Amino acid sequence: MEAVYDKLKEMREQAGLQQEQIAAFLGVTQTYISKVETGEQNLTVEQLENLANLYGYSLPSFNDSLNHVQPIRFAFRAQDVSQEDLKVIAEIGRIAVNSRFMADILEGTHD
Repeated sequence: MEAVYDKLKEMREQAGLQQEQIAAFLGVTQTYISKVETGEQNLTVEQLENLANLYGYSLPSFNDSLNHVQPIRFAFRAQDVSQEDLKVIAEIGRIAVNSRFMADILEGTHD
């Protein structure tokens, strides 16, 4: 079973973001993010939800039994992304995940 901290690191790397960018987005230090990604620290539910939105995942996707969940993909140059851009991307991610969830319900594919 893959740990949440491993998934968080994988998601960050797939998004092409640096720990410093995520730390600034969440209002914490880069050291804190490093410790989260090694399992030494935990995120609050709010922080976890913010990251899930940013990466285009739903919170239930952290459950290993939901391996079929695919993130919402955005194309951007990670080095050129401001903190305000990350906030907007997270909001769009939240909307996209909710839209996908609602579509699944309408199609009867959501448990």
